[in-house]
Amino acid sequence: MLPISIRLQTPLRAVLVHTQQRSFAQSTLALKSFPELVREIKSTNKNIHYLGPKDLHALCSAQSTAPENPRLPPHIIDVRERAEIESQGTIPGAIPLPRGVLERDVGKLLKQSDDRDVVVYCAGGFRSVLAAESLVRLGYGDCEVESKDGPKVWSLDEGFDGWVKNGFEVEKKSAKN
Repeated sequence: MLPISIRLQTPLRAVLVHTQQRSFAQSTLALKSFPELVREIKSTNKNIHYLGPKDLHALCSAQSTAPENPRLPPHIIDVRERAEIESQGTIPGAIPLPRGVLERDVGKLLKQSDDRDVVVYCAGGFRSVLAAESLVRLGYGDCEVESKDGPKVWSLDEGFDGWVKNGFEVEKKSAKN
């Protein structure tokens, strides 16, 4: 039960005060804006890697033209919402897996022991940072920061908007999730 002083305050204020006192496994809950949260993850989580649309396009192109390359092509996951995917399309070969069900459903599509990198993207490159953090916490990618050979989890800077702005191919499909 909340202390009397908190119960007598407005309901929203009571929830905020009570929520600020909760602790989670790795951090204490603090009130932050979405951009602040993304900046914090980008600056502190060294297990998430970042690439731009041109880098991803080159990586995908190199995989298709260089079969002797021992590195397998990455899994590409589109974490945008169903309506975004259906109206705009996806990066070719991307797996539509909306951010809201990522943690629940990713295990149905990818094994944590898979040797392939995982690239996640959204519209502008912000939700994908949160998605990448979730994948790392779930055990995807190589968690040894110094490892150069193990699979990595990547977030696509600029997201799908950057992909389209660069004039790269878009595949039309409907989201199944």
